[in-house]
Amino acid sequence: MSSNQRNQEQLSLRLSEVFDDIGVSDEIIQKRRQSALFMESVYTVLFLLDNKYTTKYLFGSQSEGTTTEGINSDADVLFRVPDFNVINDWSHWKQGEVNLLMVQDQTIAPGYCLLQLLRSDVPLAAEYIPNGKYCMDNKGRVIMKNTAFHHIYVSRGMVQHGPAVMPPMRPGMIETDFVLALPCLQWPIEARRWLTRDNVGGWPSAHLKSESENCGCFLVPVDSKISGLVGGEWRISTTLAERHLMFSLNTIHIKCYVMMKVLLKSYDVFHDVISSYMCKTVLLHCVENTMVEFWLERNLIECFDKMLCVLYNFIAHVQCPHFIIPENNLMAGKISPLQQRRFLEILARIIRSEGRILLEIQIDSIGERIRQKFSRLPAFHPHIKSRLEMRRIVSGDLSYHSARSIVSYIKSYLNIDNGNCCENTIKQIVCSYGDILKLYPQLNNLQKKVVSYISLWMCTTIGSMIASYYISIHGRIPNIAIEWLQSGLNTDVSSSMLKLATVYYSVGNMNVTEDILTRIDQRYDRNVVLPVCGCIDNGGPVHKEGFVVAANNGQVTDFRNIVSYCVKFMYQEVNIVPSELRQEFFRSSQEEKQRRHPVYDRWMNYAVVDSLPYMYFLQYKVYSSQGKNEEKLRALQKLKNVLNEEQRIQHKETVFNLLGQCMEQENLPNDAFHYYERSLQVRFQHNAANFYRARLLS
Repeated sequence: MSSNQRNQEQLSLRLSEVFDDIGVSDEIIQKRRQSALFMESVYTVLFLLDNKYTTKYLFGSQSEGTTTEGINSDADVLFRVPDFNVINDWSHWKQGEVNLLMVQDQTIAPGYCLLQLLRSDVPLAAEYIPNGKYCMDNKGRVIMKNTAFHHIYVSRGMVQHGPAVMPPMRPGMIETDFVLALPCLQWPIEARRWLTRDNVGGWPSAHLKSESENCGCFLVPVDSKISGLVGGEWRISTTLAERHLMFSLNTIHIKCYVMMKVLLKSYDVFHDVISSYMCKTVLLHCVENTMVEFWLERNLIECFDKMLCVLYNFIAHVQCPHFIIPENNLMAGKISPLQQRRFLEILARIIRSEGRILLEIQIDSIGERIRQKFSRLPAFHPHIKSRLEMRRIVSGDLSYHSARSIVSYIKSYLNIDNGNCCENTIKQIVCSYGDILKLYPQLNNLQKKVVSYISLWMCTTIGSMIASYYISIHGRIPNIAIEWLQSGLNTDVSSSMLKLATVYYSVGNMNVTEDILTRIDQRYDRNVVLPVCGCIDNGGPVHKEGFVVAANNGQVTDFRNIVSYCVKFMYQEVNIVPSELRQEFFRSSQEEKQRRHPVYDRWMNYAVVDSLPYMYFLQYKVYSSQGKNEEKLRALQKLKNVLNEEQRIQHKETVFNLLGQCMEQENLPNDAFHYYERSLQVRFQHNAANFYRARLLS
């Protein structure tokens, strides 16, 4: 082995360690994928329960595990629209359904198609335009416009971004692209040719190709850059098959792919032109055309150079063939001659550097980390996190987002119009609980885990609604309500138990309420438990030391013992809600209600409070009722301190409102006014403090 080869091998091994350090390791890749598939399962189960036979997929770097903290990839979300039977062969026409035939000819760009409307009674082409979703093309065919779903985006305040749309950004949200796409179970002919295409090293295998074909494809509403047709083309997307292929690759493949993304992200000139999808396409072509034995850790630099050379060749010819449909040129119409020359100059310099260019990369401190690996002296860089620290941080982030997904969407599913609780409302939710149990046998393991979480939420909600209903009529709690509530006690560390405590408090059973609150206090380890809110995310660190350690030691989907959800009361539970919280149902004026976002502000219909301050508030009320003055003042002090000590409190204005009312009860009106003012500083509109302040002044 020559000296240069030894140097290359040493650099490859050190570089591989660096990528392990920043979270591109087999363990973290699998955790990222597990988290994404868990969130997909949440959507799928809730859609099934809501009789919406659609599916929400998380595609791209987040779900593939091909991102890092420095890359900070956005999320790509695809909604599968199930209302159409998309076919590429007349034999798949179905009577009584909306049939759309994929049409491809010489006027349509490769990898794209038109969707021709067929009659639903007989297998013939439609002759008339049924509604505004369709138009007539120049050949007299009734075709579906690729703007057919834009009204859905507009109604939710989303912004168009190519075929995708972006919702208004809110604190704590990952930048997300949403796409509505039509599914087709069969691949078009130009895609099926890939099934018999030869490869050098045996990847992908015939079995993997068959499984990929079974994934079907999607039709994404966007025109090609080269055909000149406007408003009628749909891109044929094989993203589900490609994810299947990516999941079959090893860690060295993934490291090379991430390395290319990091490198190109370091040069502003590549932004918005050479996409991550093009980089992934380069990787897939390279793996297909090399031997399996080539992709070894000691060859990492050589593997990376191979990918750079392929990308150079693609740019030199302005030809990046789609991996499954190679006739579709991903670079068509996207690179100007000036950009091409600039790209080739940069890539040539990178290739000539034989990996040394990586020392210049600042993203994820990769350059500094490489130098540190080769240094014989111990180095201290406070801004560079260790491998263990990075693993914990990523695990914490993934656990947080997994936990937030379940509470965000179950609360949307349980969304019921405000109104008094009645037997029909309770029966409606009990029937939904029965639907969950019926679904269980037909689900996969991850979906079953989701169902186990959802069922706990359902039990808690049913129990508290029954309690509220019986209190309004009979002034007591039936045993059946307590049984439901106890069946749902393990949603998280605190929120479901606080619902049970609230029920007992509402009928004046202070001793039992005190016992439950004591149990919650003992379970709530402030060094570990992370407050999680499904309504909003106003920021605050999720990297609490005990939380990230616990998240790293377990599965990212096993979060119930390390998170604390906010406590949410629907109006149907009003009779168990403490009087100090009931005004939260009416936080908005009529004018303010008109300005609410239909999705992101839905939580404002309810009374919502973070678990930890609510626990202290209930302790204050219980001890006040029991005449335990010392314990009461201690609980009140904890309620005052909680906003300074816990940075993840989300409903701060509600906490200030509770404090204000406690001050009124302590006959301290000036202090009460101060807390209402602080509440309005947090949220001036949609705030019950406007009522409390006016009441106090009157």
